[in-house]
Amino acid sequence: MEGKSQKFWGIVLVIVGIVFLLDRLNIIPVDLFFSGWWTLFLIVPAIYMMFKQGVKIGNVILLGLGIYFFLNERNWGYSYLILPAALIILGLAIIFRKR
Repeated sequence: MEGKSQKFWGIVLVIVGIVFLLDRLNIIPVDLFFSGWWTLFLIVPAIYMMFKQGVKIGNVILLGLGIYFFLNERNWGYSYLILPAALIILGLAIIFRKR
């Protein structure tokens, strides 16, 4: 179990580093309190629990809700993104499913 936790935190650190690097290079601006930042309280725990416990229906629902609320907060037209997002989540569920 510890190996999966280390991988998760390693991936998190790499992603955060890339985001801050892109901010410093003025490629994308980063604001810690962006519109919809609170949705990370749904998305991050769902992804963490998927790495820790494997993909469970509760984690997938929590991730889906987090993504849905994030898109809604950002005022992005999310209706056309629901099918691709569902396919991505289903693919992740298949990839990370415990056997």
